[in-house]
Amino acid sequence: MKRVLIVGGGIIGTMHAVLAAEKGFAVTHLERDIKPQSASIRNFGLIWVSGRAAGAELDLALRAAQLWGSIGSKAEIGYRANGSLTIAQNDAEYTVIQEAGAMPDADARGFRVLDRNQTIALEPQLAGKYAGALQCTTDAAVEPAMLLGGLRDYLKTFSHYTWVPEFEVVDFYHDETGNHVTDIVGRKYSGDYLAICAGAAHKGFIEDYLDQAPVRKVRLQMAATAQLGAKLSHSLADIDSLRYYPAFKELSLDRLGSQTEIAARYKMQLLLVQRINGSMTIGDTHEYTEPFNHELDEAPYDHLRNVMNSIFGREVPRIERRWDGVYSQSTSDEIYIRREIAPGAQIVTGVGGRGNTLSPAIAEETVKSWSI
Repeated sequence: MKRVLIVGGGIIGTMHAVLAAEKGFAVTHLERDIKPQSASIRNFGLIWVSGRAAGAELDLALRAAQLWGSIGSKAEIGYRANGSLTIAQNDAEYTVIQEAGAMPDADARGFRVLDRNQTIALEPQLAGKYAGALQCTTDAAVEPAMLLGGLRDYLKTFSHYTWVPEFEVVDFYHDETGNHVTDIVGRKYSGDYLAICAGAAHKGFIEDYLDQAPVRKVRLQMAATAQLGAKLSHSLADIDSLRYYPAFKELSLDRLGSQTEIAARYKMQLLLVQRINGSMTIGDTHEYTEPFNHELDEAPYDHLRNVMNSIFGREVPRIERRWDGVYSQSTSDEIYIRREIAPGAQIVTGVGGRGNTLSPAIAEETVKSWSI
């Protein structure tokens, strides 16, 4: 049985472990913390096919959606194929989502343009003054608080899977016996294949291999509200999301006018996912220049609540928790960064903003490159 080392317990690393274990590899899964606590548990849990760029990225997202459905049927991760609604709050915005509904790949994305009455028929809680919505039936969601633990519980059903927390890799080398990683006290693990999925950890032993790589860190702010008191059937977005997702770059976005001063300053969009417990995860902002601010600014949260109040037509539940996160993002035309650093050894990173969505398909690409 061929041996695989996976470095990183976030969603990219964990999906590599899942796909490799299912293919019959002996998997040793290394994580520097007791349990992962970075971007993979600080996000929306969205599987967001709707915003992916046309062509290879969309194809990867659609394959990932299939894999998510399969994995979600086997692991307790709160998976649900709930779809999404992007809300148009006025006639100009509605014109743009009509353009989206006429995109050449709209059917593949599961797009359907709804007027206000059709939207309310699907989501009676959305009683505000808006023109309509763009529905995407291929979008889905999982529960970030359940996700990594649920996947590891599933992995424990494989006798050839080993989970190793509190192992921070500080060195790597390759020789005729395979690929090897060590920690600061000299512990070593070896494998025929190695996938380093370290997320936003760009420093340390990995730094030399990422020299000149088109990758950056991005900081975002998010929040969780109190329970809504009713069930939403879809994830939600506002029209600002069209400004940031590559799928929509050819649309008449100038029709949208300018963002509000706060939304523009923080490069904001509203994304909203209702959690299983009835609360709502909301966000987000984007900060691209390091060093990042260590403070949580309140203005973005006020903006998000104002947008939500307008869509719901009432005062939405209070915000109970606020947090930030940092992810690694490719800045080139590459969908993500993949670098072979030795025979059978690869770094996979730069997936930020689409990592949760694409993770199983990215892992599948890696695993297909290994021979059992």
